Amino acid sequence: MISKILSKSSEFGVVPRSMVKNELVALNRLIRQGLVRKVWKKGYVFYELTSASLPVLDILRCQKLQEAQLRALLYPQRQAFYRALLQDIRFLDITNSEANYFRFLGDWRLHSTPTHSQLALSQLRFYQQRGLA
Repeated sequence: MISKILSKSSEFGVVPRSMVKNELVALNRLIRQGLVRKVWKKGYVFYELTSASLPVLDILRCQKLQEAQLRALLYPQRQAFYRALLQDIRFLDITNSEANYFRFLGDWRLHSTPTHSQLALSQLRFYQQRGLA
């Protein structure tokens, strides 16, 4: 349950309450550990990852990177997509449905360790997309 919440929130560092409303026990455990905080914005409830969750996010990033490397080996017909994802993200086709799966903190930089500023920027982008910033 906890890993499910973390993987959902690793996309932007924020998750709306509606996406985790059935996992409140695990969510409360993360809040008590200081990895997640509850935030209210214009009548909506969101759960944000804190900077204390950066080591956990780094583990999730490594898992996504390893999965991308494995898929690159298993699916040679998608070589262009995985080459762009693993080597040069400037050529990544973000309209591809798989691109959203590998999104990590708002972008696709799987080779660099997440930082506090990257987490804050991805959260800001999330709120801007929803018109709440």
